[in-house]
Order: sequence, then structure tokens, then C-alpha cells
Amino acid sequence: MEQSFHEMHCLIDLMVGNGIAPNHFVYNILISAYAQEETVGEVMHIFTKMQQEGLNPDVANYGAVINLLSSIGRMDDAMSQYNQMITEGLLPGIIVFTPLISGFCSCGKWEKVDELFSEMLDRGICPDTVFFNTVMDHLCKNGRVIEAQDLFDLMVNMGVKPFVRDYNTLIHGYCLVGKMDEGRKLLDNMCSIGLKPDDFTYSILIDGYSMKGRIGDALIVVREMLDGKVKPSIITFNIMIGALLKGGRKEEAKDLFDGIWAKGLVPDVVTYRLMIQKLIEEGSLQESDDLFLSMEKNGCVADSRMLNAIVRSLLQKGDVPRAGTYLSKIDERRFTFEASTASLLTALASGGKGQEYKELLPEEYHSFLEQGTG
Repeated sequence: MEQSFHEMHCLIDLMVGNGIAPNHFVYNILISAYAQEETVGEVMHIFTKMQQEGLNPDVANYGAVINLLSSIGRMDDAMSQYNQMITEGLLPGIIVFTPLISGFCSCGKWEKVDELFSEMLDRGICPDTVFFNTVMDHLCKNGRVIEAQDLFDLMVNMGVKPFVRDYNTLIHGYCLVGKMDEGRKLLDNMCSIGLKPDDFTYSILIDGYSMKGRIGDALIVVREMLDGKVKPSIITFNIMIGALLKGGRKEEAKDLFDGIWAKGLVPDVVTYRLMIQKLIEEGSLQESDDLFLSMEKNGCVADSRMLNAIVRSLLQKGDVPRAGTYLSKIDERRFTFEASTASLLTALASGGKGQEYKELLPEEYHSFLEQGTG
């Protein structure tokens, strides 16, 4: 990247050497390039340099700088640049208001968001779908789904056509606060106006229903997704398998797991983790080992989270020798030994079997057993 920046500067020096003065467009390329790397010092240096050379920044230049400052939370500096461009008589466009308002959303300064939104409308600037979606997403993630719904309604009333992603944002917002029926209505509304829900739309609802324990409703959505010829992703399968296992519907979860390949998909580490943990929980330990071996044979390599989860499940089951086998894998692969796993190991040793367990576990984990017997 440094080489690329050096080449850009050399090219600009060559332009100047040939009597060609860099214009706003050239400077904006430089500003945007440094902004992507979040090198604020370089961005401000270039911004100042163009002014020193008699080229006043235009709206696009200010927009790039404000976008960078807002993205890293320097809202006072972003507002300072905004006020400066107003002083210079420049009219801010949507490329300025979107990052500025998004930045204040991230900081939770909702009064400032309302103030800038009103100013934007007063200036006759029509928000686009990117603006609406950005603000709705912030509102939903902060539990302000009613305000997000109001903004969505305003978008429609202003003649801005919502896309699937806008519906997804709002549906997700309702799911986050547990208002599943409202989320479901939005799905039906999408279909009624000819918008085709995507895999993410269905996954959001399936996950929401699952979190509320409404497994039957989640399965209905799965069937609707398949009937609508929307190919589920492995994430969708993982959500459903996790929900079925949580609801004690192991056979249905296994059927879903077995059907993954028929959909042209391959289970990932999350899919296997869910199934293996359930097998351990019900005492099917050999079957869990076989599935683990099959997973790695198929090219899906266990990650740190999975191995720690398996160790915890085995310790909870009291199968210390098997836990030791998976602890060795954590060590061999130089994965993190998670605090929750360590705590469980220490607690297990407090039952008076610390010395016995030492003989079953790799030496590097003996200190955790000693803590439990000390």
C-alpha cells in the first residue's frame, strides 16, 4: 500500500513538473485513498496542501474528509469541517449529510441526528435509499424500531422506493426487540408489492422465532423459503438446527443436517459444533468422535471456539479422558484456552479428584487442576 501511495505522489509531482495543476478530482482520489486507510494526518495534510495551492476544496473533497472523521467518531472535527464548507458558501449534499448523521447515530446523539435531518430537508436535499437504510440500521440496533418504522414510512411517502435490504433492516429491528408478528407482517408486505425476500430475510425471521422458542413458526418460514425457491445458506441451516436442538427435536435437526448436501451446501464448523455438542450432551460419545473425524476428513477444520466448546461439554459430562484428547488438539494447534473452559476445569478438580485427573490431561493444564485443589 505504501508503494501505491508513493507512486500516486510521484505521478502528481510529474503532473506539476509538466505544468499540469492537480484539480479537485485528482485531490479527491488522494484523499479517498488515504481515508480508506484511516490515515487522518495524511488526509488533513493533503486537504491543507490543496488550499495552500489556491484550490479551495469542493463538496466532494469535504464529503470525503467528513466521511473519514465521522467513521472514526471525531464528530467535533467533522462538524468543524461542515461549518467551514457552509462558511465558504458550499451547499452540502447527501454525500455530506449521510456520513455526518451516521456518525452522530453511532455516538447515540439522537437530538443532533434530528437537528441535521431537519436541516437537510429544509435545504431541499432529498434523502436516498442509502441514507434511509443507514439511519434505520442504527435505530434498529439501538432498539429504536418504532422510530425506524416512522423513517421507513417517511421514505415511502417521499416516493423513495424501498429495496429488500430496507425491509431486512426493519424486520431485523423488530426481531431484536421480540416483536415477531410485526416482522412477519413486513415479510407479507414485501411479497404483496412484488419484492422477493432473499435468504437473509428468511434467516432473520427464522432466528427471531427460534430465539422466542416459536420453533413451529420458524419451520413454517423455512417451508415458505423453500417453496419460494430461495436457496438457503448454511447460516440458515445452522440457525434452524440450533433451534431444533434447543427445542429437544433432535431427529428433525439430524434430518436437516443430513439434507444439507442435497441443497448443494456443505456443513461448516458451526454446523458440526452444534451436532457434536448435542451428541455429547445425550451421551453418544463415540458418535460425536466419529462425526468430528468425519468433519476433518471432509476438509472442515475445527476452530478454537469449537474445540473449547467440545472440551466444556465433555467436562460437564465427566468424561475427562476424552476432554484431554481435545485439549491436546487445542495445544497442538496453538489455539486459545478460553477462560470459561479453564474455570470449568478448575471447578472439576475441586471435587477431590485433582490428582487423578492430572494423569488424564496434558501437563500444561495441570496448573488449573492445582488451583482447584489448593
